[in-house]
Amino acid sequence: MLRLFLAVVLLSSAVLAQNAASPSLDERLSDVGRLLEARSTSEAERLIRQLLPKPEEEPSDGGGIFSTSGFHDVLWAMVGYSYLEAHDYAAAERVAGERLRAAEARGAAAAGHLPIYMSFLAELYRLQGKHAAAYPLYMRLLALDDRLPADFQTRTELGFVECLILRGETATAEMASRPAVDPDGSYVGPSFHEAFFNTHAVAMEEAGHRPEAAEFEAKIDAESRRPPAANQQDRDLLRARLMSARKQNAAAEAIYRKWTAYWKTAGTPGIVDPKESLQIRTTALIAYGHFLSVHGRSREAQAIQAQLVAAGCRFGTCE
Repeated sequence: MLRLFLAVVLLSSAVLAQNAASPSLDERLSDVGRLLEARSTSEAERLIRQLLPKPEEEPSDGGGIFSTSGFHDVLWAMVGYSYLEAHDYAAAERVAGERLRAAEARGAAAAGHLPIYMSFLAELYRLQGKHAAAYPLYMRLLALDDRLPADFQTRTELGFVECLILRGETATAEMASRPAVDPDGSYVGPSFHEAFFNTHAVAMEEAGHRPEAAEFEAKIDAESRRPPAANQQDRDLLRARLMSARKQNAAAEAIYRKWTAYWKTAGTPGIVDPKESLQIRTTALIAYGHFLSVHGRSREAQAIQAQLVAAGCRFGTCE
């Protein structure tokens, strides 16, 4: 999704230029995309502030990413994610918070702008272990119900469950993470739903149902289209985030080290799409980089980031 956003920034800036007084606006917005691609985030932010209206003056047409207002949201989200990628959490919070407050101040007319900033800010808090700050944002997102865009539903539901576990509401987390069934009541398997299944396994474990959780994990690994190691990694990385939030940092780091080392030599079956394969192999690196940065180990985090750049990763995704 974020790669698509960058393509929109680079190739579709003429949408704004159609109604602009200056014919060079599209070129300057393309410069924003190039600055983001070059990881010159602060320069990109300064240029956006020169070119786009102030937050309180933003249009409220809410017509999707190819509308004027939607295009503005994409640009600001890219800036926030670029700061996050550089582990500049304060700058990412500043940008997302400013945009969210501006949308809130404009009431119902700007309601369509809320999900992108609420979702990003919740994710940003969660990655830093600030689950108490993330929880009310996830609650607000879930309250949108069918008005919540599909792109945000999965990350919202999974983040919410993680917060519930850390709040000690493990029974609710287990119930909230239970995989859905088809309308006819038939079983829905883990293929293409692995994130929900693996989260539910950990929620079962946290609720004290360890034997049942172990059986459920075996079922996931047997029925998933992904290699068992990929599913085990998902479960372990969730456990690592929970440990870190509980100040069990040594145990959390052991998990990150295990999986970053594992994928240096392990292959993935040919049935896995190459892009998904790369994502699987770099997920632990991305998570470990945030762990190191949040704990003040910036030099080690930068070394991790260099590996991700070499792998072609950008804005939290790898292709």
